[in-house]
Amino acid sequence: MQALDQTQLNTDIGIIQLLHSRLGEDLAKSLSYGTGTFIYLSTLNNKNILVSKYIEILYRYQIIGDYISTERYNVLTVQDIQNIIDDAYRKLEKYNT
Repeated sequence: MQALDQTQLNTDIGIIQLLHSRLGEDLAKSLSYGTGTFIYLSTLNNKNILVSKYIEILYRYQIIGDYISTERYNVLTVQDIQNIIDDAYRKLEKYNT
């Protein structure tokens, strides 16, 4: 497995933040106009909170040169970080238009 590239990680964080802002806009519109059921609003809010936590985790992850150094330095493995990125994209897929 290759080490995660810092440039790619930064790109993924930027895209996730953009999509997260669209989710936030959808949540705000639903709340302000009173549209959607409680379950819909709850689902949006839970996604919002989860993606916020994902972004915090991604910002704290540091890439230290090679794969072995990165694995030793960080609590999460490269695969864990990749799984977080993939799940964030899945959660925000609706807003990628």
